[in-house]
Amino acid sequence: MTDQTENASLAGKVGFYALVMNYLPLVYLLAGAGVVWRMQSVQAMIAAGLAWIYLLPPLASRLVLLVMGPPTGRALKPRSRRFRVWWLLTQLQMVFNRLPFLEELLRLVPGLYSSWLNLWGSRVSLFVFWVPRVLITDRYLLRIGPGVIVSADVALTGHLSTYDADGNHVTSIAPITIGKGAIIGARAGIGPGCEIGAFEVVPAGRLLPPYTLWRDGRKVRKEAPS
Repeated sequence: MTDQTENASLAGKVGFYALVMNYLPLVYLLAGAGVVWRMQSVQAMIAAGLAWIYLLPPLASRLVLLVMGPPTGRALKPRSRRFRVWWLLTQLQMVFNRLPFLEELLRLVPGLYSSWLNLWGSRVSLFVFWVPRVLITDRYLLRIGPGVIVSADVALTGHLSTYDADGNHVTSIAPITIGKGAIIGARAGIGPGCEIGAFEVVPAGRLLPPYTLWRDGRKVRKEAPS
């Protein structure tokens, strides 16, 4: 088999895997509707619906992380095992990415949203203030200390996809760390592997590329892990 044929075969396998996983959120919602419909009372239907929406995905995420390990790494290719684990975890979160009001409901109760993120596998203090419309793409990759304020329209992105020098699609995946008392300004974007020091302020609209250390009011590029 030539290298070209081998690469085409790998690309086909990766594409098929991605396509199958893309159906997971729809199957999950349809299965949940079936479970709720079988309940014998309105109270049971509400309880089953809430558990199916809010508990099953994070618990499944924890199981995936326990069995397969965290899918972190730099410049992961789609055919790699860690990329495939990340793609599975992404599909488990897709319902909340598509329907952000589900998370806003949790943010109405102080501490509840942070607790829910911890259920996914993050380590987030219960004393974090979440302003509306915060976007989190990887809910198991946050390390946030107490007293942090995350302002409106902030994006906390534990992954970033791009192309390498050879034109290959690659993705970097790493936790985001925010020290205690830090303030993340509105519309700021924090990339994978970034670290925000304690009591630092990230100005509104500031975009931090992957593996950036924010210290003394400025960004410092740090060495990215392999």
